[in-house]
Amino acid sequence: MAKKIVTKKEHTILLLLYIFRFLNSKQIQEFLIHKDHRRINSWLKDLEEKEYIVREYTPIYGVLTKPAVCYLTTKGRKHIKESYNYYFPPYLKRISRDHKVSKAFKTRCQIIADWYITRIPPTKAGISIVDTLIKHCITAIEEKMPLNTVQFFTPSYFPTFKLLKHIKPDAYIRKKAREGIAPGFLFVVDPYVSRLVIRYTIKRIFTTLNEEYWEDDVIAFHMYFLCPNNQVIIYLRRMLPTQLEQEYASGTPLHFHLATRNQLYNYKQGKIETIKWITISSEDEDDE
Repeated sequence: MAKKIVTKKEHTILLLLYIFRFLNSKQIQEFLIHKDHRRINSWLKDLEEKEYIVREYTPIYGVLTKPAVCYLTTKGRKHIKESYNYYFPPYLKRISRDHKVSKAFKTRCQIIADWYITRIPPTKAGISIVDTLIKHCITAIEEKMPLNTVQFFTPSYFPTFKLLKHIKPDAYIRKKAREGIAPGFLFVVDPYVSRLVIRYTIKRIFTTLNEEYWEDDVIAFHMYFLCPNNQVIIYLRRMLPTQLEQEYASGTPLHFHLATRNQLYNYKQGKIETIKWITISSEDEDDE
C-alpha cells in the first residue's frame, strides 16, 4: 500500500498540533496567515481522512458549530517521530492520552496559543508566525540567544531549566534585550480551581525563585496569570503584596501581571484595543 503523502502545509499543521496539543481551525488559519478558511478546512479534512488528526465539532444552540478543535492521532504522533529530530519521547507518550483529556484542558491549550499569537504577531514583512515559532522555539534552544529576539516554549519544548520543572507554567517566554533577559511564565487559571491551589502555586513560585540558580543576565521575572473571572483577580490583588513582602527573598525584580480570559478573547476579536494587565511587583512601594 502506497504511503499517503503529507503536503508541506499539512506538515506544518501537524507540528503546530504537536507544540500546542489542541488548536481550533481559526487559530491554525492565523498561524498560517491564510485568508481563505476553506483552504484551511481542506487541509484539515485531508489530514483527518489520512487519520493523522481528529477534528471535534461542538454544536451550540442557535449556532451551527464552533470552529473544529484538532489534535494528533497515533498516526500523527508517529509522523512527528519519523519526520523531526526534535521530538521528546516522554512528551509524545503524554499526548497519546489526549483523546481522554477534559474540555477544560483543551480550552487551556487554545488559550496558550492565543496568548502566543498576541505576544508575537505576524510581522509586516510577512514572516510566518510558524517560522518564528520554529526558529525561536526549537533551533535556538542550545544556541546563544541573540539580541532583540523572543523564544517561546510550551511543555513540548521546555528547555532543561530546573526552574520550569518546579514552577510548572503552562508556557514560558524569554525576551532578550540589551539590558538582559526577561523570562515570562504563563499560568492559565481554571474556572473552578480552589484558592488553596492558587496560593500553593504562588508559594511554589517564591520557593523556587528563592532557592534555584537562574541565568546571570536575568533582569526581571514576569508571571502572567490569565484568570477565569474578576473574583480571582481580586483575590490575587489582596494576597500578592503581603506574600511578596514576606516570602520573596531574591534580589531580582518579580512582577505579576493579571488579566481575565475574556480580555484576551475580546482583544483577539478586536473588541478592545489592548489587554489591561494589572501589575503587582516586588518593587512596589509600601503605601504606609
